[in-house]
Order: sequence, then C-alpha cells, then structure tokens
Amino acid sequence: MKDQRGFDGGDDQAWRDLSRMSRPYLNVVDFLASYAQRLAELSRATTVEIAVADLGRIVLSRSGSETVQDWLSEREGGVAAITEREPRRAPEWRLEPTPSVTAPLVYADVGIGRLTLAWERRRGGPDLSDALADCARQLAFVVKRHEVCEWARQRLGRSLLLVGVSEAVRNLEIFVEKASHSDLPCLLQGEFGTETPYLAAAVHCCGPRRDLPFVQVNCAQPRGAPQDWFRQAEGGTLFFSDIDMLAPGLQNELPQHMHSRLGQWLDVSNTTRVRVIASAGGDLPRMVAERSFSRQLLAELDFLPVNVPPLRERCDDIEPLVIAALEGHGHRAEDKISAEMLDLCRSYPWPENAFEVERVVARLAVMTGRARIRAEDIRRYFPALHARAERVAVTSAAPSPPVPVAKPPAEAVREPMSARPDIGAGADDWVRHVLNKDIAALSRLHPNLRRALLYLVDHYAEPIRLGSLARQAHVSQSHLSFLFRHSLQTSCKAMLSRIRVEKAKELLAANARQPITDVALQVGFADLSHFEKYFRRQVGRTPREYRRMAAE
Repeated sequence: MKDQRGFDGGDDQAWRDLSRMSRPYLNVVDFLASYAQRLAELSRATTVEIAVADLGRIVLSRSGSETVQDWLSEREGGVAAITEREPRRAPEWRLEPTPSVTAPLVYADVGIGRLTLAWERRRGGPDLSDALADCARQLAFVVKRHEVCEWARQRLGRSLLLVGVSEAVRNLEIFVEKASHSDLPCLLQGEFGTETPYLAAAVHCCGPRRDLPFVQVNCAQPRGAPQDWFRQAEGGTLFFSDIDMLAPGLQNELPQHMHSRLGQWLDVSNTTRVRVIASAGGDLPRMVAERSFSRQLLAELDFLPVNVPPLRERCDDIEPLVIAALEGHGHRAEDKISAEMLDLCRSYPWPENAFEVERVVARLAVMTGRARIRAEDIRRYFPALHARAERVAVTSAAPSPPVPVAKPPAEAVREPMSARPDIGAGADDWVRHVLNKDIAALSRLHPNLRRALLYLVDHYAEPIRLGSLARQAHVSQSHLSFLFRHSLQTSCKAMLSRIRVEKAKELLAANARQPITDVALQVGFADLSHFEKYFRRQVGRTPREYRRMAAE
C-alpha cells in the first residue's frame, strides 16, 4: 500500500512522485492546477497557492474531502500586484491557515513567482523548506518550458515544448538557464531527432535577446550567403542547424563575418554582433581530425557545449513523449494508451528519437480510431517495434542454445542462414534490396542508413572504413553502427562483405575462366585466403565449388 505520510511524514517519496509528474499539458495553467492538487494530497496542506509573474495565481483550498480550486488572473500587475484576497467561489468553511511556508520560483537568479503551502493545524511537523524549494525549482522550469513554447508559436509558427522527466532533461534545462544569459557561442550535439532545435530556441528565448532576430540556417541546404545570414540576425541569434553538414567552402567564409573570441582573425571590419548557436549530429572532433571540418570554426563554437542524450538512454522520457504526441494530435491520452503499448514502447530503442515517437504514435492513434492502442495494433502498423520487443523477450527469457552449422544439400546453390552467424535473419532480403537499389523497400529504413547502403553498393570494390561511410551518411560512427544492428541485425562490415560475395557469385557464374584471385580483387577482397574463407562461410562451399555447381 502506498505510504500516505507524504511531506508531513517526512517521506522523500513525495518529492519523487512530484518530480515525475510527466503529463505534458498543452498549457501551463492545466499543469499548475494538477500540480497543486497533487502537492495538496501529499503534503496534507489545506491551501496551496502558486503565483506566476504576468500569468496569475492558482489557489487550491481543502477541507476534509472537499476541494475548491480557483485561477486568479493577474496579467497586468504580475505577482507583485497580487493581493491577499480570498479566492472566488471559496467555501464558507475555509479558515485562515497558519502556519505557512513559502518558496520563491527563481529562474536565472530572477524571481518569477512563489509557491505557498499552509495548514490550519500542524504540530511538530518536519521542516518542509527544502522539499518546497525543490518543488518551486521544478515549477520554474515548467513555466519556462511553456514560455518557450508560446514564443515559438508566435515567432516561428510552431510549438516547441520540451517533454520529459529524466535527469538528462533536467540537466538540459539547467544548461539553458545558464547559457541563455551569456553571449558565448553554444554547440548542441545530439543524434537525429533529439531536442537540439528546442534548445536553440530556448537559449534565445530565455535570454535578453528574445525580442531580437532569431535566424536559422539549414546547413545541409543553406539559402543565401553568409553575409546575408549575419545581416538578418544582427543583434540577435544565428542558429546553424546541422553545422557538420555545411560545405567546406562556406565553413571557410564564416570567419569573414563572425567575431573571433580567440583572436584567430584580426580583421573584424565586416563582422556583426550576433549570438551564434550551432547543432551537430556528427562527431566534430573526429571530423576535424579527418580534415572534413574546420578546426578554426570548431574552436570558435566550442565555448558552451552540451550533449543531448538519445532516447534509448532516457527511458523515463518515453511515456511523457507518447502522451505529448497523442494530445498534440488531438487525442485523449487516457483513452488511447494501454499498459502493453507502454511496455512495447519502453523496449524499443527509437533510433530517430523524439521525431520517431511523434510519427509512430500519431500513426497508431489514427489507424486505431477511437479504440485503445493494443499490441496487435502495433504489430500491424509498426511491426519493427513489436519485433524488437519479441527479440528482447526471447533473449531475456533464457540463454540461446548453440546453433549447429549445417551443410547445404549438394544439389542446391544457396546460403544456409546457420552457416552465417554474423548476418541477421533479415539481411538476405536487405542485401537483395540493396543490390537491386529497390527504393520502395529502402525507403522504410532510416535515411542515414539508406544513404550508407546505397554508397556501399556503388563503391563495394573500394576500401571502405566505418568513418568514411559515416561521413557519406551524415551521421556519427556509433549511430551508424547502431542503425545497422537495429534495422538489419548485422554489422556494417558484414553487410559490405555480403555485398562483395554476391558480386563475386555473379562473376564466378558468368566467367568460368577468370582466375579466382582476380575475382577476389575485383570485388574488393585484398587477400585470396580471406576471400575463400569468407565465401565458404557465407555460401557453404568454396568459390570453385560454387562455380562448378552454377555451371551444372
């Protein structure tokens, strides 16, 4: 049974419950109302008051089993103008509570509101100042989340709401709070689909430049020239989205317009005073080492860096993101979410992070109509999620027995899967799709993975390293390896070798006189013994045996 002591009994479980209030309400008033209700239940306070500058205050009063909640708007005067009058519709039984404890809502050392709890009778209870200060801190962050969301809706024409309750998300909020009041460049590093766009907007919105220009440059396909970007952002913020994809020529042009805080370039006649924020999905230090990114530019950007963890490392944020996706598309989360749906979502690594959650949950909500989303719906409309859960369940249930290596029938020229331990069960089909450049099939894959596969099939005979392939795919090495393992159940190296073997089979069958060594070299194997060893492991017979069987 759940401990009912709450704050009043000195149990820190109360704060943990409050800190995990994850429902991403579409407006801040709904969140504050729900928070006040939960805080009153846990603390057994008779009155909870939350006041926010330029927004108003909410007062919740309790007596026995009765609760009255009232929102008092004080937009014109702010918190300083809020009077100590009783809330409208207050019941006759409400007495003047005493004692009370108040904690200020503070953001970037500026008071933005207050949180007050009061009791009619309270004897010898614990000191709640620290717990209440934690609550006030959380509320200040939530207020700022919605402030950024409203700013983005007005200035950018879209909503940007940070969603999540994990420690990683809290650290991102602390970064925004500190970085927003600085002029130093920010470098936001995160995989595709993480919250880097929100962070860029939040750093601008929460600081003194919020009413000045905010200009975003899509570095993969930039429009205009650097002088235009800096001129448009004069006095405000210039956000370079995916700066690791900016062409080398444009990287070299930026110093002509960007003020050097390190004194790398002394001619500053053409520079403008602009706050620079950049996001990157690739490994910039590695790219610098490989001479595909400017060392001088990275040195100027790397003043305030932050890494946005992928969703697979933030399981606590999955449920809030699912709720936000449902309600953002006009559905009631409590009508659509089932326990089995949440279990499946938590088991999936979400390679495209929050973007993929938004897309998949919206699809499931539409395809299931008014019904709750069940496991069979996920199996039908997003089989990758269900298949992943089944693999995890099988793996965790018991250790897999060793798979015997079976010899193929002599009369068949085919590759038994048991003879290829390094290739996943679905890789056969994907190899065929890649070799045929089947765009319809490849379109189901992550775009970075699709780009890597098409590069492999066009350059299979060349020496290809993971780093160079990752650059071609515009993604980090670690994330590319994850995409291969997750989507294809194989490694990049194994897929390349598989493509080479398929090409070798074509050559062996087409020309009975071509030396085996020449075939190996032509498809990219530098060593004959390695080629024969890998060919036998993949096909189940040597290249000579395969050529003879193909001829027959």
